[in-house]
Amino acid sequence: MLRGDAEGFCDGFEVEIELESDEPQESMIELIRQARQMCFTEKALISSTPVNVTQRVNGRVFTI
Repeated sequence: MLRGDAEGFCDGFEVEIELESDEPQESMIELIRQARQMCFTEKALISSTPVNVTQRVNGRVFTI
């Protein structure tokens, strides 16, 4: 640190997306899919850092 050569690093990110809604589950899954597709932050991170995303709609876990 004192020599000025210290660097920060990240082992990975854990992201949890959770939606509660009376809308059809398919609509909520599509909303999450589109949001993730457009997320510039996730796209920037995923190229250099492991990103694990957990997605839940009304308490049920699913994958895209």
